[in-house]
Amino acid sequence: MKFLREPLVHFLLIGAALFGLFAWRGSAVAPVARNDQIIITLGLIDNLRTSFERSDGHVPDAKELEQAVEIYVHEEILNREARSLGFDRDDTIVRRRLAQRMDFIATDEMKIVSPTDDELRAFFQKNPNLFKNADGTMPDFAAAKEGVQRAWLAEQQQKAADTAYEILRAHYTVIRQDQSAQIK
Repeated sequence: MKFLREPLVHFLLIGAALFGLFAWRGSAVAPVARNDQIIITLGLIDNLRTSFERSDGHVPDAKELEQAVEIYVHEEILNREARSLGFDRDDTIVRRRLAQRMDFIATDEMKIVSPTDDELRAFFQKNPNLFKNADGTMPDFAAAKEGVQRAWLAEQQQKAADTAYEILRAHYTVIRQDQSAQIK
């Protein structure tokens, strides 16, 4: 009976008990999708409802929500089939879209504070070619302030995306087969 004091035996018994509990309760505890299952969770339905409301300007009724779920299922099935056929590999459009999503996530996580008027004026003076009128003259700052804010924000988002990329890039080594040297 000395073996009952071993931590490994305790671990195995707890694992067996949890396995038995999950088997007894079935998928009600934690649904796990197989390749042939598409699980529509309450969270997914909330996301579909929110997306519908943002795009259509009103809360979907039951029929509209059901249509949104059907569209999701349709896309999910086609997506899974396309991936199983390897359509997601070596596709420039898919790669660019995924890269755009990563840039969006990276810049969304960065906290960009609103600039002061002095910062905007400095940006305006540093980048005069961005703000010239069609006839080549410079507008006054007050007239161009909204455009200056947009351009400043775009620059800050690009800097955030570049910083996030550099952090990710540090994890990779690129080896070119047409050259013997590694690119770091």
